[in-house]
Amino acid sequence: MENVIAALARSPRIPVRNAWHMLLYAWDMAEWRSGIRAGSEDAPTLLGLLARVLEEATRRIFARQLGRAHTRRTTVVPGIRGRIDFARSLKRMEFLAGRAVCNYSELSIDTLRNRILRATLHRLARDSRVDHSASSKAADLRIRLRELDQRMEGVSLVAIGSSDFGRVQLGRNDREYALPLAVCQLLHGLRIPTEHDGDHLLAALCHDEIGLPRLFEAFVRNFYRHHLPACDVCGEVLHWPDELGSFLVPSMRTDVTITWPSPQPRRLVIDAKFYEETLSEGPFGKVGLRSSNLYQLYAYLRTQEHLSPTHGAAEGLLLYPTTGHDLNERMLVQGHLIRAATVDLAKPWQEIERRLLELVTVGLSCDDDGPRKPIR
Repeated sequence: MENVIAALARSPRIPVRNAWHMLLYAWDMAEWRSGIRAGSEDAPTLLGLLARVLEEATRRIFARQLGRAHTRRTTVVPGIRGRIDFARSLKRMEFLAGRAVCNYSELSIDTLRNRILRATLHRLARDSRVDHSASSKAADLRIRLRELDQRMEGVSLVAIGSSDFGRVQLGRNDREYALPLAVCQLLHGLRIPTEHDGDHLLAALCHDEIGLPRLFEAFVRNFYRHHLPACDVCGEVLHWPDELGSFLVPSMRTDVTITWPSPQPRRLVIDAKFYEETLSEGPFGKVGLRSSNLYQLYAYLRTQEHLSPTHGAAEGLLLYPTTGHDLNERMLVQGHLIRAATVDLAKPWQEIERRLLELVTVGLSCDDDGPRKPIR
């Protein structure tokens, strides 16, 4: 964990607004991009942004009514309700007072998803860093969070653990809960990130399961899935063409595979990488692509050539994030067009979207775009 945190401390500076868009795509919730007021994206800190989004998303849930579910209760009731617990009723002599210990089911708002929501609101409402903002709108954010906490009085205020998120099940009519629960899980995993010097970075995402490399990979995959509906976009499992059938041969999994349908079938394999420095320096001082990245993509392309003509002419893209230095290199290796390119995550979001779409449409054309000078 120390190494992860140290790497993130040196990671590219990503504005909060762009971080929020990346999170939405990674969570496969791109439809929420315009669903939250623009003001929610103006927060200077990641913590402030998540608090604002959670507050507004919770109000949407209240507008439709808090979700309810049948829960089992065991308590003393006058008369009889549900199934009588005779052993406990006799032991406590409840029958003499006209009462009984009963097990019964009731429709209640005291559900796991509402408990998670209330516990997170309660926690944020008491964190002084939430309203650390230059915006005048942030002054009463904690007051609004506290008001929402009080409105959930019928929900038990209990400690939430990581395993609780895996037990939440959302149905078709629970879509309003998807975003706030994702925010709650992120905050729980981060244990509410510490903001340094008005930090407007995504560097707080240091939890193993929400690390920057995995976030970037999920963001890229779901971005293309959302913007290329006519294509098949997935993370694909590949197999070595081993004719002897060894059980020790490992499988391979692409970060993103995009397949365009007929009449002009096309296949593109994208390997999304997140490094502090895009290029590396070799033993003799030569700066170039990381050999392990190139070998990996080469294996993805060459080992699948026998499957179809489309696989035989598949293209590859090594995609790196950057916040200042552009890379746009291409090579033709044994019939496969391979490109290494960067996307600048510090630019306005519209430019990021345009860049990503260009890379898979016109960006991989073989047309020469001018002479390239060697990197020194």
